[in-house]
Amino acid sequence: MNEWILSQVVGGTLDSVAEEMSAAVTRTARSPIFNEAHDFTTGIFDFSEGSSRLVAQAPGCTLHLYAIVSAVDQLMETFKNDLHPGDILLVNDPYHGGSHSLDWTIVMPVFHGRRPILLPSVRSHMGDNGGPVAGGYNPRSRDIWHDGLRIPPLKLYERGEKRLDVFEMILGNNRLKHWLEGDLDAMIGACKMAAERIDQLLERYGAPSVVQAIDQRIRYTETRVREEIASWPDGVYTAETYADHDFQGNRDIKVRATVTVKGSDLEIDFTGSSPQAAGFINSPLSNTTSFAFVAVSTCCDESIPINEGYMNPVKVTAPLGTVVNPRLPAPCGHATACVGAEIAEAVLLAISQCAPERAGVNAHKLPLAYSNGTYADGRPWVNLNFYGYTGGAGGAFQTDGWGLYPPVMTGVILPSIEMNELQYPSRVLKHEYVPDFTGPGQYRGAPGLEVKIQHLEKSYTSVMMAGVRNTTRGLAGGGDAPSNLVILDDRRTEPLEVRETAFHVGLEPGGIITFHRAGGGGWGDPYARDPERVLEDVRNGLVTASAAETEYGVVIEEESGSLRVNERLTEQLRSQSNIR
Repeated sequence: MNEWILSQVVGGTLDSVAEEMSAAVTRTARSPIFNEAHDFTTGIFDFSEGSSRLVAQAPGCTLHLYAIVSAVDQLMETFKNDLHPGDILLVNDPYHGGSHSLDWTIVMPVFHGRRPILLPSVRSHMGDNGGPVAGGYNPRSRDIWHDGLRIPPLKLYERGEKRLDVFEMILGNNRLKHWLEGDLDAMIGACKMAAERIDQLLERYGAPSVVQAIDQRIRYTETRVREEIASWPDGVYTAETYADHDFQGNRDIKVRATVTVKGSDLEIDFTGSSPQAAGFINSPLSNTTSFAFVAVSTCCDESIPINEGYMNPVKVTAPLGTVVNPRLPAPCGHATACVGAEIAEAVLLAISQCAPERAGVNAHKLPLAYSNGTYADGRPWVNLNFYGYTGGAGGAFQTDGWGLYPPVMTGVILPSIEMNELQYPSRVLKHEYVPDFTGPGQYRGAPGLEVKIQHLEKSYTSVMMAGVRNTTRGLAGGGDAPSNLVILDDRRTEPLEVRETAFHVGLEPGGIITFHRAGGGGWGDPYARDPERVLEDVRNGLVTASAAETEYGVVIEEESGSLRVNERLTEQLRSQSNIR
């Protein structure tokens, strides 16, 4: 078979296997975080040459895109001289290739002859990971142990035998044992299923041909990515952005990215970022690298296969002891949102200086608020209140912000309200777009939302705000997003407006959490927006006529019961503006 055709066949097969793994986890997992929200990622790695290389990945939680790479590297480095058929490996430690300790990675080496050759893997956000607070997000965390249970590289299965002592230790340190056990089984089952498919692939084409095809596919991706980078002007481009605070009273935590384009090579240097923080926003190197690569990948053609070839042209530098590469034991529990959002944003702001039409707004500044309580039978529950995080996707060249989740979470699925209300003692009272609640631009951000979630039983909620003072930035002259806000109302006392953080606030039955989730930043000069598109937004209730005039320079008037653009006044207003 032709080498190119074989690479497509093998690559497509492995992509399909990764997607089948994803479907298997969704259909067999126990927690709503898996089977409803889809907060996990599946992938396959090559190990034919004694080091791991990403080969295929199913659409999943995008922020896992490359974080899973570091975790697999750490697992294989730890056990490379002690691997046997039937071994299944696990890690969650941020200082061993993890991101935050809620994300667990499982790997099952598939052997050919006496050598491991391919590695199916699953990385998933778990509902709990022990530690001081239910759900794992602890805004009072001061070190890595406050974040929850650290699991260094270990074996869950050894030579096909389940290590019951390890399983019981893990389950005994988790509040949601009734979820965790089923979720681990789902992850393991997906890897076993993938192993069967991989065996069939190796039997059909032979290991040498499969490895050769993988090499070809990785080279193809690298060539495509290098072609993209080479189309950007050589130069050094610097940008910086800020996280509001570290939840310990320290404000305006800086992330600085210097992007150097030299031919088809790209270097991303985070020198100049703030020292590591007291609070739990520190981003371990694997998380920082992942968000940097996510930013780069959003600037490239989506038809490029996701594999190791994406990483080869890019070098990431992050000084040790900074918020983007902390020293142990700095806490990291919130790193996948803050400062992960700022890492991607700084990289995209820098790239927008040399390739503005390729950079879109990566709006991930989440107003994170999660709740916990107990069911009538005494079992605990943790609800991440996913509906409150929707919104925030920014505009990009030739497209408005789209969808409900920001780009780094586009593989996550919004759970159905009906299933949510069956699985939790809660009601979703409101989930609606709000007018004038996004960044204006030639291409505006996705609309912001107001969300109201009511818990019917006694519950406790912790809130971690972001994007209040340092909101999501616009690109290429686009406007920044407005501020997020969360309100806790137990309907008995004065509602609590949370601008920074709230810890374990008790809400009586019937208490309501209100999210004002800002939309994304805009792209391009708002006065360059097509007036007819502004009119359409006004008709759809996304922009008011007043904002159309002040933000876009478009005069909307009513005539014979319908809205229309007053072209003469619009042209006059826009011609008088210095923004044009």
